[in-house]
Amino acid sequence: MRTRILFLFLLPVVFELQAQKPVPADSLPVMFQRWDSRLNELEYEDPEIVSLHYLFLRDILKEMDKIAPQLNTTLARNPRMDFYATKQAYVRVRSKAERMNEIFAARKARVDQDFYVRAVEEMSFYDTNRAMYNLDRALQYNPLNPDAMLLKCKILLAQRQYQPCVDLIHKVYTQTTLTDEQEMAVSDFTLMLYDRLYTHGDELVKNGHAAEALEVFLALEHFCNNMPSGYCNDDYYKGILRSREGVYESYLTIAREAEKRGNKEMAMKFYRYAEEYLRKNEE
Repeated sequence: MRTRILFLFLLPVVFELQAQKPVPADSLPVMFQRWDSRLNELEYEDPEIVSLHYLFLRDILKEMDKIAPQLNTTLARNPRMDFYATKQAYVRVRSKAERMNEIFAARKARVDQDFYVRAVEEMSFYDTNRAMYNLDRALQYNPLNPDAMLLKCKILLAQRQYQPCVDLIHKVYTQTTLTDEQEMAVSDFTLMLYDRLYTHGDELVKNGHAAEALEVFLALEHFCNNMPSGYCNDDYYKGILRSREGVYESYLTIAREAEKRGNKEMAMKFYRYAEEYLRKNEE
């Protein structure tokens, strides 16, 4: 039984060896030259294509692996060919491929950082679209690259895409490992984010844009509730509205807007603010 199982296990290997026809000796120099030419076409500097070209290189190495076991036998059967010169030609191209394999492996491991560097360069030219493209490519290769995540947060904040920005900075805090320098940069950005949300919410309320203000409040609430420690409390809502005339009406407007959207929790919060405000001002 064990012999039968072993035979079945080896059967695909047997068929593969049978299907693999010996390479004619006189075709070996041409094959080696073709490999060398293909290696020369591979590019590992451009992060856009490094992964694809790495796959091409792996295919070439697989072809070499198939030829290597046949090499001695094939050359021994063809005394007209220079045995040692042909083997040396194989060794040269094989060594070249293996050196390139080491370089490609190292480059592929840092493709995300290469795209991040490109994004920083694009930002120096104020090309936000190209910067975002490169950041998305960086995060495609490494979804937890803190540098790329933080720069994307800054762009989202500048574009007033508050909720995606809050979601991403929360991910930075909870899922990445930060260096001391990165931790300081994230902390500085967090303070700026809080201030920007607070200020923009205040401006929207003053200008009577309740619906837009609600979006900011929702992002601000998510931001405060999901920080690693208690970053802020209910006072941020109240503080936003204190400077506006007709604060009571503002609370009610926000509450009704939240209720209309089915957000009962937010609606109750602002109805409570309105009630507290009315009670305090009646005293």
